[in-house]
Amino acid sequence: MIKTCIYLRKSREDEKMEKELGKGETLSKHREDLLSYAKMKDLCIVNIYQELVTGESLLYRPAMLELLKDVETGLYEAVLVMDLQRLGRGDMEEQGIILKAFKNTNTKIITPDKEYDLSNEFDEEYSEFEAFMSRKEYKMINKRLQRGIIHSVNNGNYNSPYPPFGYTIKQEKLGRTLEPHPQQSEILKSIFDWYVNESIGSQIIAQRLNSLGLKTNKNNSWTCQAVTGILKNPVYTGKIAWRKTTSNRISKKKNRRMQDRQDWILAEGKHPALISESIYEKAQNIMKNNSKTHTKQSVSLHNTLAGIIVCGVCGAKMRYRPYLNSEPHLICINKCGNKSSKFGYIEDCVISSLKEYLSEYNFKLYGEPQGKNSSQAAFKSSVALLEKQLKEASIQKDNIYNLLEKGIYSIEDFNQRLLSINTRISELQHSISNTGILYKKSLVQKPGKTEFCSGPTKIMHIYKNLKNPEDKNILLKSVLDKVEYIKGKDCRNDNFTLRIYPMF
Repeated sequence: MIKTCIYLRKSREDEKMEKELGKGETLSKHREDLLSYAKMKDLCIVNIYQELVTGESLLYRPAMLELLKDVETGLYEAVLVMDLQRLGRGDMEEQGIILKAFKNTNTKIITPDKEYDLSNEFDEEYSEFEAFMSRKEYKMINKRLQRGIIHSVNNGNYNSPYPPFGYTIKQEKLGRTLEPHPQQSEILKSIFDWYVNESIGSQIIAQRLNSLGLKTNKNNSWTCQAVTGILKNPVYTGKIAWRKTTSNRISKKKNRRMQDRQDWILAEGKHPALISESIYEKAQNIMKNNSKTHTKQSVSLHNTLAGIIVCGVCGAKMRYRPYLNSEPHLICINKCGNKSSKFGYIEDCVISSLKEYLSEYNFKLYGEPQGKNSSQAAFKSSVALLEKQLKEASIQKDNIYNLLEKGIYSIEDFNQRLLSINTRISELQHSISNTGILYKKSLVQKPGKTEFCSGPTKIMHIYKNLKNPEDKNILLKSVLDKVEYIKGKDCRNDNFTLRIYPMF
Protein backbone atom coordinates (compact mmCIF):
# COMPACT_ATOMS: atom_id res chain seq x y z
CA MET A 1 0.00 0.00 0.00
CA ILE A 2 1.20 3.51 -0.86
CA LYS A 3 1.82 5.70 2.19
CA THR A 4 -0.43 8.69 1.45
CA CYS A 5 -1.79 11.84 3.06
CA ILE A 6 -4.84 13.92 2.09
CA TYR A 7 -4.83 17.69 1.61
CA LEU A 8 -8.17 19.53 1.80
CA ARG A 9 -8.68 23.16 0.86
CA LYS A 10 -11.80 25.13 0.03
CA SER A 11 -11.67 27.42 -3.00
CA ARG A 12 -13.36 30.82 -3.26
CA GLU A 13 -15.81 29.30 -5.74
CA ASP A 14 -16.75 26.69 -3.12
CA GLU A 15 -17.36 29.40 -0.52
CA LYS A 16 -19.51 31.38 -2.96
CA MET A 17 -21.58 28.31 -3.82
CA GLU A 18 -22.14 27.50 -0.14
CA LYS A 19 -23.41 31.04 0.50
CA GLU A 20 -25.71 31.01 -2.53
CA LEU A 21 -27.17 27.56 -1.89
CA GLY A 22 -27.19 27.99 1.87
CA LYS A 23 -26.25 24.39 2.53
CA GLY A 24 -23.45 21.89 2.32
CA GLU A 25 -19.95 21.70 3.71
CA THR A 26 -17.41 21.42 0.90
CA LEU A 27 -14.48 20.07 2.93
CA SER A 28 -16.61 17.32 4.50
CA LYS A 29 -17.78 16.21 1.05
CA HIS A 30 -14.23 16.29 -0.31
CA ARG A 31 -13.01 14.26 2.67
CA GLU A 32 -15.64 11.58 2.04
CA ASP A 33 -14.90 11.48 -1.70
CA LEU A 34 -11.13 11.21 -1.24
CA LEU A 35 -11.37 8.57 1.50
CA SER A 36 -13.68 6.55 -0.75
CA TYR A 37 -11.21 6.91 -3.64
CA ALA A 38 -8.30 5.90 -1.37
CA LYS A 39 -10.17 2.78 -0.28
CA MET A 40 -10.89 1.87 -3.89
CA LYS A 41 -7.23 2.36 -4.94
CA ASP A 42 -5.87 0.66 -1.80
CA LEU A 43 -4.01 3.77 -0.58
CA CYS A 44 -2.81 3.87 3.03
CA ILE A 45 -4.01 7.22 4.46
CA VAL A 46 -1.78 8.18 7.40
CA ASN A 47 -2.67 11.86 7.80
CA ILE A 48 -5.19 14.50 6.69
CA TYR A 49 -4.25 18.19 6.33
CA GLN A 50 -7.24 20.52 6.35
CA GLU A 51 -6.79 24.17 5.41
CA LEU A 52 -9.09 26.30 7.55
CA VAL A 53 -8.53 29.48 5.55
CA THR A 54 -8.55 30.40 1.88
CA GLY A 55 -5.60 32.40 0.66
CA GLU A 56 -3.50 33.01 -2.40
CA SER A 57 -0.15 33.11 -0.62
CA LEU A 58 1.60 30.22 1.10
CA LEU A 59 2.27 32.57 4.00
CA TYR A 60 -1.42 32.46 4.97
CA ARG A 61 -1.89 28.69 4.53
CA PRO A 62 -0.42 26.98 7.62
CA ALA A 63 -1.63 23.49 6.68
CA MET A 64 0.16 23.68 3.30
CA LEU A 65 3.35 24.88 4.99
CA GLU A 66 3.17 21.91 7.36
CA LEU A 67 2.49 19.55 4.45
CA LEU A 68 5.50 20.84 2.48
CA LYS A 69 7.69 20.45 5.55
CA ASP A 70 6.64 16.80 5.91
CA VAL A 71 6.95 16.12 2.16
CA GLU A 72 10.52 17.46 2.17
CA THR A 73 11.42 14.97 4.92
CA GLY A 74 10.13 12.10 2.76
CA LEU A 75 7.25 11.29 5.08
CA TYR A 76 4.84 10.29 2.29
CA GLU A 77 4.94 8.51 -1.04
CA ALA A 78 1.93 10.41 -2.37
CA VAL A 79 -0.46 13.27 -1.59
CA LEU A 80 -4.14 12.91 -2.49
CA VAL A 81 -6.08 16.08 -3.46
CA MET A 82 -9.33 16.83 -5.29
CA ASP A 83 -7.41 18.52 -8.11
CA LEU A 84 -3.95 19.97 -8.73
CA GLN A 85 -5.17 23.55 -8.27
CA ARG A 86 -5.98 22.85 -4.60
CA LEU A 87 -2.25 22.80 -3.86
CA GLY A 88 -1.89 26.42 -4.91
CA ARG A 89 -2.71 29.13 -7.40
CA GLY A 90 -0.24 31.70 -6.09
CA ASP A 91 2.51 33.35 -8.10
CA MET A 92 4.99 31.39 -10.22
CA GLU A 93 7.60 31.43 -7.46
CA GLU A 94 5.30 29.76 -4.94
CA GLN A 95 4.01 27.25 -7.50
CA GLY A 96 7.64 26.39 -8.21
CA ILE A 97 8.33 25.85 -4.50
CA ILE A 98 5.41 23.42 -4.22
CA LEU A 99 6.23 21.40 -7.35
CA LYS A 100 9.96 21.32 -6.52
CA ALA A 101 9.26 19.84 -3.07
CA PHE A 102 7.28 16.98 -4.66
CA LYS A 103 9.82 16.43 -7.45
CA ASN A 104 12.90 16.33 -5.19
CA THR A 105 11.36 13.70 -2.90
CA ASN A 106 9.68 11.64 -5.66
CA THR A 107 6.33 12.24 -3.96
CA LYS A 108 3.39 11.65 -6.29
CA ILE A 109 0.34 13.91 -6.57
CA ILE A 110 -2.85 11.88 -6.91
CA THR A 111 -6.25 13.27 -7.91
CA PRO A 112 -9.43 11.30 -8.76
CA ASP A 113 -8.78 12.19 -12.43
CA LYS A 114 -5.01 11.77 -12.80
CA GLU A 115 -1.82 10.69 -11.06
CA TYR A 116 1.22 13.00 -11.40
CA ASP A 117 4.76 11.65 -11.11
CA LEU A 118 7.03 14.69 -11.38
CA SER A 119 10.09 12.53 -12.02
CA ASN A 120 8.39 11.80 -15.36
CA GLU A 121 9.16 14.58 -17.84
CA PHE A 122 5.69 14.53 -19.42
CA ASP A 123 3.91 14.68 -16.05
CA GLU A 124 6.19 17.49 -14.92
CA GLU A 125 5.47 19.60 -18.01
CA TYR A 126 1.75 18.81 -17.77
CA SER A 127 1.62 19.85 -14.10
CA GLU A 128 3.49 23.09 -14.87
CA PHE A 129 1.04 23.84 -17.68
CA GLU A 130 -1.95 23.17 -15.43
CA ALA A 131 -0.43 25.39 -12.73
CA PHE A 132 0.07 28.16 -15.29
CA MET A 133 -3.51 27.89 -16.55
CA SER A 134 -4.80 27.78 -12.99
CA ARG A 135 -2.93 31.00 -12.23
CA LYS A 136 -4.43 32.68 -15.31
CA GLU A 137 -7.88 31.49 -14.27
CA TYR A 138 -7.35 32.87 -10.76
CA LYS A 139 -6.36 36.28 -12.14
CA MET A 140 -9.44 36.38 -14.37
CA ILE A 141 -11.72 35.42 -11.48
CA ASN A 142 -10.12 38.08 -9.28
CA LYS A 143 -10.57 40.74 -11.99
CA ARG A 144 -14.24 39.82 -12.41
CA LEU A 145 -14.68 39.89 -8.65
CA GLN A 146 -13.11 43.37 -8.38
CA ARG A 147 -15.23 44.68 -11.27
CA GLY A 148 -18.33 43.31 -9.57
CA ILE A 149 -17.44 44.94 -6.25
CA ILE A 150 -16.74 48.33 -7.89
CA HIS A 151 -20.04 48.11 -9.79
CA SER A 152 -21.82 47.32 -6.52
CA VAL A 153 -20.11 50.27 -4.76
CA ASN A 154 -21.12 52.64 -7.55
CA ASN A 155 -24.70 51.44 -7.07
CA GLY A 156 -24.50 52.47 -3.41
CA ASN A 157 -24.25 48.99 -1.88
CA TYR A 158 -22.22 48.22 1.25
CA ASN A 159 -19.75 45.36 0.59
CA SER A 160 -17.79 44.92 3.82
CA PRO A 161 -18.82 41.95 6.01
CA TYR A 162 -18.84 44.12 9.15
CA PRO A 163 -20.97 47.25 9.69
CA PRO A 164 -19.35 50.50 10.85
CA PHE A 165 -20.18 51.68 14.37
CA GLY A 166 -23.60 53.36 14.31
CA TYR A 167 -25.11 51.12 11.62
CA THR A 168 -26.41 47.60 11.06
CA ILE A 169 -26.35 45.74 7.75
CA LYS A 170 -29.63 45.42 5.85
CA GLN A 171 -30.00 42.78 3.13
CA GLU A 172 -31.92 43.84 0.02
CA LYS A 173 -32.78 42.05 -3.22
CA LEU A 174 -30.12 43.88 -5.23
CA GLY A 175 -27.41 44.11 -2.60
CA ARG A 176 -26.63 45.08 0.97
CA THR A 177 -26.98 48.49 2.57
CA LEU A 178 -26.85 50.06 6.03
CA GLU A 179 -29.50 51.30 8.42
CA PRO A 180 -28.96 53.29 11.63
CA HIS A 181 -28.44 51.30 14.82
CA PRO A 182 -31.03 52.50 17.38
CA GLN A 183 -28.50 53.14 20.18
CA GLN A 184 -25.13 53.39 18.44
CA SER A 185 -26.28 56.05 15.96
CA GLU A 186 -26.93 58.51 18.80
CA ILE A 187 -23.53 57.78 20.35
CA LEU A 188 -21.94 58.33 16.93
CA LYS A 189 -23.54 61.77 16.64
CA SER A 190 -22.26 62.62 20.12
CA ILE A 191 -18.69 61.68 19.12
CA PHE A 192 -18.72 64.19 16.25
CA ASP A 193 -20.45 66.82 18.42
CA TRP A 194 -17.84 66.50 21.19
CA TYR A 195 -14.99 66.70 18.71
CA VAL A 196 -16.27 69.54 16.51
CA ASN A 197 -18.40 71.70 18.81
CA GLU A 198 -16.86 71.08 22.24
CA SER A 199 -13.20 70.78 21.10
CA ILE A 200 -12.72 67.50 22.99
CA GLY A 201 -9.81 65.41 21.70
CA SER A 202 -10.08 61.79 20.54
CA GLN A 203 -8.21 60.50 23.61
CA ILE A 204 -10.65 62.18 26.03
CA ILE A 205 -13.59 60.99 23.92
CA ALA A 206 -12.32 57.40 24.19
CA GLN A 207 -12.01 57.77 27.97
CA ARG A 208 -15.52 59.21 28.18
CA LEU A 209 -16.99 56.30 26.17
CA ASN A 210 -15.15 53.77 28.34
CA SER A 211 -16.35 55.46 31.54
CA LEU A 212 -19.92 55.06 30.24
CA GLY A 213 -19.31 51.33 29.83
CA LEU A 214 -19.66 51.47 26.04
CA LYS A 215 -17.85 49.10 23.68
CA THR A 216 -16.87 49.16 20.02
CA ASN A 217 -18.52 46.92 17.41
CA LYS A 218 -15.93 44.24 18.20
CA ASN A 219 -16.69 44.50 21.93
CA ASN A 220 -13.34 46.17 22.65
CA SER A 221 -12.60 49.17 24.82
CA TRP A 222 -12.39 52.50 23.04
CA THR A 223 -8.99 53.88 22.04
CA CYS A 224 -7.79 57.10 20.48
CA GLN A 225 -7.25 55.24 17.19
CA ALA A 226 -10.80 53.83 17.19
CA VAL A 227 -12.29 57.31 17.65
CA THR A 228 -10.02 58.78 14.96
CA GLY A 229 -11.07 56.01 12.55
CA ILE A 230 -14.72 56.99 13.04
CA LEU A 231 -14.00 60.70 12.55
CA LYS A 232 -12.23 59.97 9.24
CA ASN A 233 -14.88 57.60 7.83
CA PRO A 234 -17.04 59.23 5.10
CA VAL A 235 -19.69 56.50 5.43
CA TYR A 236 -21.41 58.63 8.09
CA THR A 237 -22.19 61.30 5.46
CA GLY A 238 -24.08 58.74 3.34
CA LYS A 239 -21.07 57.81 1.18
CA ILE A 240 -19.58 54.42 0.29
CA ALA A 241 -15.77 54.35 0.14
CA TRP A 242 -13.69 51.58 -1.46
CA ARG A 243 -9.96 51.06 -1.96
CA LYS A 244 -9.07 53.28 0.99
CA THR A 245 -6.02 51.09 1.64
CA THR A 246 -3.42 49.42 -0.53
CA SER A 247 -1.08 46.57 0.28
CA ASN A 248 2.15 45.14 -1.02
CA ARG A 249 4.21 42.17 0.04
CA ILE A 250 7.84 42.78 0.98
CA SER A 251 9.94 39.76 1.95
CA LYS A 252 6.84 37.62 2.65
CA LYS A 253 5.30 40.33 4.83
CA LYS A 254 2.14 42.05 3.69
CA ASN A 255 2.18 45.79 4.41
CA ARG A 256 -1.05 47.80 4.37
CA ARG A 257 -1.24 51.60 4.22
CA MET A 258 -3.86 54.29 3.64
CA GLN A 259 -4.13 55.63 0.09
CA ASP A 260 -4.45 59.31 -0.74
CA ARG A 261 -8.07 60.44 -0.66
CA GLN A 262 -8.07 61.16 -4.41
CA ASP A 263 -7.36 57.46 -5.07
CA TRP A 264 -10.45 56.27 -3.18
CA ILE A 265 -13.55 55.06 -4.98
CA LEU A 266 -16.26 57.23 -3.42
CA ALA A 267 -19.96 56.86 -4.30
CA GLU A 268 -23.33 57.92 -2.94
CA GLY A 269 -24.67 55.15 -0.73
CA LYS A 270 -28.23 53.91 -0.36
CA HIS A 271 -28.04 54.36 3.41
CA PRO A 272 -29.07 57.51 5.33
CA ALA A 273 -26.37 59.88 6.60
CA LEU A 274 -25.89 60.25 10.35
CA ILE A 275 -24.00 63.55 10.16
CA SER A 276 -23.91 66.43 7.70
CA GLU A 277 -21.15 67.10 5.17
CA SER A 278 -20.28 70.36 6.95
CA ILE A 279 -19.75 68.65 10.32
CA TYR A 280 -17.61 65.95 8.67
CA GLU A 281 -15.43 68.53 6.87
CA LYS A 282 -14.98 70.51 10.09
CA ALA A 283 -13.72 67.34 11.78
CA GLN A 284 -11.23 66.72 8.93
CA ASN A 285 -9.94 70.30 9.16
CA ILE A 286 -9.49 70.04 12.93
CA MET A 287 -7.48 66.81 12.54
CA LYS A 288 -5.39 68.35 9.78
CA ASN A 289 -4.59 71.44 11.87
CA ASN A 290 -3.79 69.33 14.94
CA SER A 291 -1.37 67.04 13.10
CA LYS A 292 2.28 67.49 14.01
CA THR A 293 5.32 67.24 11.80
CA HIS A 294 7.89 65.13 13.60
CA THR A 295 11.57 65.82 13.03
CA LYS A 296 14.26 63.24 13.50
CA GLN A 297 15.22 64.86 16.78
CA SER A 298 11.64 64.77 18.12
CA VAL A 299 11.34 61.00 17.78
CA SER A 300 14.63 60.17 19.50
CA LEU A 301 14.26 58.15 22.70
CA HIS A 302 14.28 60.12 25.97
CA ASN A 303 12.67 57.52 28.24
CA THR A 304 15.26 55.03 29.49
CA LEU A 305 12.40 52.94 30.94
CA ALA A 306 10.47 52.73 27.64
CA GLY A 307 8.72 49.39 27.22
CA ILE A 308 9.73 48.30 30.72
CA ILE A 309 7.57 50.13 33.26
CA VAL A 310 3.84 49.33 33.36
CA CYS A 311 0.88 50.54 35.40
CA GLY A 312 0.34 48.26 38.38
CA VAL A 313 -3.41 48.99 38.31
CA CYS A 314 -4.46 48.42 34.68
CA GLY A 315 -1.31 46.89 33.14
CA ALA A 316 -0.86 49.57 30.45
CA LYS A 317 2.58 50.84 29.45
CA MET A 318 3.49 54.04 31.31
CA ARG A 319 3.98 57.08 29.07
CA TYR A 320 6.81 59.62 29.21
CA ARG A 321 5.28 63.10 29.44
CA PRO A 322 7.66 66.11 29.07
CA TYR A 323 6.72 69.61 30.30
CA LEU A 324 8.07 73.06 29.44
CA ASN A 325 8.45 74.44 32.98
CA SER A 326 8.89 71.29 35.06
CA GLU A 327 10.55 67.89 35.03
CA PRO A 328 9.11 65.12 32.84
CA HIS A 329 6.69 62.64 34.42
CA LEU A 330 5.66 59.04 33.78
CA ILE A 331 1.87 58.76 33.51
CA CYS A 332 -0.80 56.14 32.80
CA ILE A 333 -3.15 57.48 30.11
CA ASN A 334 -6.03 55.17 31.11
CA LYS A 335 -7.13 57.35 34.06
CA CYS A 336 -7.28 54.27 36.30
CA GLY A 337 -6.42 56.24 39.45
CA ASN A 338 -2.68 55.54 39.36
CA LYS A 339 -1.02 58.88 40.11
CA SER A 340 1.96 60.05 38.05
CA SER A 341 5.46 60.82 39.35
CA LYS A 342 8.55 62.63 38.19
CA PHE A 343 10.58 60.49 35.83
CA GLY A 344 13.76 61.09 37.86
CA TYR A 345 12.16 59.67 41.02
CA ILE A 346 11.05 56.52 39.23
CA GLU A 347 14.34 55.97 37.39
CA ASP A 348 16.35 56.31 40.62
CA CYS A 349 14.03 53.88 42.40
CA VAL A 350 14.26 51.32 39.57
CA ILE A 351 18.07 51.43 39.61
CA SER A 352 18.15 51.24 43.42
CA SER A 353 15.74 48.26 43.46
CA LEU A 354 17.70 46.50 40.72
CA LYS A 355 20.99 47.03 42.57
CA GLU A 356 19.48 45.60 45.76
CA TYR A 357 18.13 42.59 43.89
CA LEU A 358 21.45 41.91 42.17
CA SER A 359 23.29 42.06 45.50
CA GLU A 360 20.90 39.57 47.10
CA TYR A 361 20.96 37.30 44.09
CA ASN A 362 24.78 37.34 44.07
CA PHE A 363 24.61 38.21 40.43
CA LYS A 364 27.44 36.74 38.33
CA LEU A 365 26.58 38.23 34.95
CA TYR A 366 29.68 40.40 34.94
CA GLY A 367 31.86 37.94 36.79
CA GLU A 368 35.03 38.73 38.69
CA PRO A 369 37.20 41.67 37.62
CA GLN A 370 39.06 40.56 34.52
CA GLY A 371 39.49 43.79 32.61
CA LYS A 372 37.67 43.88 29.30
CA ASN A 373 36.87 40.16 29.48
CA SER A 374 34.32 40.84 32.25
CA SER A 375 32.32 43.20 30.02
CA GLN A 376 32.58 40.72 27.18
CA ALA A 377 31.13 37.97 29.37
CA ALA A 378 28.38 40.32 30.52
CA PHE A 379 27.10 41.14 27.07
CA LYS A 380 27.39 37.51 25.94
CA SER A 381 25.25 36.49 28.91
CA SER A 382 22.70 39.17 28.04
CA VAL A 383 22.49 37.89 24.47
CA ALA A 384 22.12 34.32 25.75
CA LEU A 385 19.15 35.37 27.90
CA LEU A 386 17.52 37.18 24.98
CA GLU A 387 18.12 34.26 22.60
CA LYS A 388 16.51 31.90 25.10
CA GLN A 389 13.39 34.07 25.13
CA LEU A 390 13.48 34.27 21.33
CA LYS A 391 13.54 30.47 21.11
CA GLU A 392 10.57 30.22 23.49
CA ALA A 393 8.63 32.77 21.42
CA SER A 394 9.36 30.78 18.23
CA ILE A 395 8.00 27.63 19.89
CA GLN A 396 4.86 29.56 20.88
CA LYS A 397 4.48 30.65 17.26
CA ASP A 398 4.63 27.02 16.08
CA ASN A 399 2.06 26.04 18.70
CA ILE A 400 -0.56 28.56 17.54
CA TYR A 401 -0.41 27.08 14.03
CA ASN A 402 -1.17 23.68 15.57
CA LEU A 403 -4.07 25.15 17.56
CA LEU A 404 -5.47 26.69 14.37
CA GLU A 405 -5.26 23.38 12.51
CA LYS A 406 -7.07 21.58 15.32
CA GLY A 407 -9.84 24.18 15.26
CA ILE A 408 -9.14 25.39 18.82
CA TYR A 409 -8.31 28.90 17.56
CA SER A 410 -10.64 30.86 15.31
CA ILE A 411 -9.10 32.80 12.42
CA GLU A 412 -9.52 36.06 14.38
CA ASP A 413 -7.87 34.60 17.51
CA PHE A 414 -5.07 33.14 15.38
CA ASN A 415 -4.33 36.43 13.59
CA GLN A 416 -4.40 38.40 16.85
CA ARG A 417 -2.11 35.93 18.66
CA LEU A 418 0.23 35.67 15.65
CA LEU A 419 0.57 39.46 15.49
CA SER A 420 1.39 39.60 19.21
CA ILE A 421 4.04 36.88 18.97
CA ASN A 422 5.58 38.33 15.80
CA THR A 423 5.85 41.71 17.56
CA ARG A 424 7.55 40.03 20.54
CA ILE A 425 9.97 38.17 18.23
CA SER A 426 10.78 41.40 16.41
CA GLU A 427 11.47 43.20 19.72
CA LEU A 428 13.75 40.40 20.92
CA GLN A 429 15.66 40.34 17.63
CA HIS A 430 16.06 44.12 17.86
CA SER A 431 17.32 43.84 21.46
CA ILE A 432 19.83 41.14 20.49
CA SER A 433 21.11 43.33 17.67
CA ASN A 434 21.38 46.40 19.89
CA THR A 435 23.10 44.47 22.68
CA GLY A 436 25.70 43.44 20.11
CA ILE A 437 26.22 47.11 19.25
CA LEU A 438 26.67 47.94 22.94
CA TYR A 439 29.20 45.13 23.23
CA LYS A 440 31.24 46.58 20.37
CA LYS A 441 31.15 49.98 22.07
CA SER A 442 32.45 48.43 25.29
CA LEU A 443 35.47 46.99 23.45
CA VAL A 444 36.73 50.46 22.57
CA GLN A 445 35.80 51.99 25.95
CA LYS A 446 38.75 53.35 27.90
CA PRO A 447 39.57 51.27 30.98
CA GLY A 448 38.47 52.94 34.19
CA LYS A 449 37.03 52.21 37.57
CA THR A 450 34.28 50.15 35.96
CA GLU A 451 36.67 47.31 35.32
CA PHE A 452 37.39 46.95 39.03
CA CYS A 453 33.81 46.95 40.29
CA SER A 454 31.99 43.89 41.54
CA GLY A 455 29.07 42.48 39.52
CA PRO A 456 26.13 44.52 40.94
CA THR A 457 28.17 47.72 41.13
CA LYS A 458 29.49 47.19 37.59
CA ILE A 459 26.08 47.17 35.90
CA MET A 460 25.06 50.29 37.84
CA HIS A 461 28.34 51.97 36.93
CA ILE A 462 27.92 51.12 33.24
CA TYR A 463 24.38 52.51 33.35
CA LYS A 464 25.53 55.83 34.83
CA ASN A 465 28.39 56.18 32.33
CA LEU A 466 26.20 55.58 29.28
CA LYS A 467 25.21 58.91 27.72
CA ASN A 468 22.61 57.76 25.20
CA PRO A 469 19.13 57.05 26.71
CA GLU A 470 18.60 54.36 24.05
CA ASP A 471 21.76 52.54 25.20
CA LYS A 472 20.54 52.73 28.79
CA ASN A 473 17.18 51.33 27.71
CA ILE A 474 18.85 48.41 25.93
CA LEU A 475 20.94 47.62 29.02
CA LEU A 476 17.89 47.62 31.30
CA LYS A 477 15.87 45.48 28.87
CA SER A 478 18.64 42.88 28.95
CA VAL A 479 18.05 42.31 32.69
CA LEU A 480 14.45 43.45 33.34
CA ASP A 481 11.28 41.94 31.92
CA LYS A 482 9.05 44.66 33.38
CA VAL A 483 8.56 46.98 36.36
CA GLU A 484 5.15 47.57 37.96
CA TYR A 485 4.38 51.05 39.33
CA ILE A 486 1.60 52.01 41.79
CA LYS A 487 0.96 55.36 43.49
CA GLY A 488 -2.09 56.34 45.51
CA LYS A 489 -3.98 59.59 45.03
CA ASP A 490 -2.83 60.98 48.40
CA CYS A 491 0.85 60.09 47.89
CA ARG A 492 3.40 62.76 46.98
CA ASN A 493 6.88 62.97 45.42
CA ASP A 494 8.70 59.60 45.60
CA ASN A 495 6.09 57.93 47.82
CA PHE A 496 5.12 55.11 45.43
CA THR A 497 5.55 51.34 45.11
CA LEU A 498 7.70 49.59 42.49
CA ARG A 499 7.97 45.88 41.80
CA ILE A 500 10.72 44.71 39.46
CA TYR A 501 10.56 41.50 37.39
CA PRO A 502 14.12 40.45 36.44
CA MET A 503 14.73 38.05 33.57
CA PHE A 504 16.65 35.57 35.72
